[in-house]
Amino acid sequence: MAENQATLANQSNILKNQKSILANQATIVKNQKAIVANQAVIKKNQAALSEILKNQKLILAALRK
Repeated sequence: MAENQATLANQSNILKNQKSILANQATIVKNQKAIVANQAVIKKNQAALSEILKNQKLILAALRK
């Protein structure tokens, strides 16, 4: 009888853990999507910074003339 109760308790814990794992996987997927979206924004920002740097160099060159 005690063995059956222990088995049921273990099965209950396993089920609880599986639910937690599924929830964690969903969160991981959500975070991965956010990372991909952020990478696109970072790429745009890097391009903008590159353009700013280029313009600053042109301004400096013009001021030196």
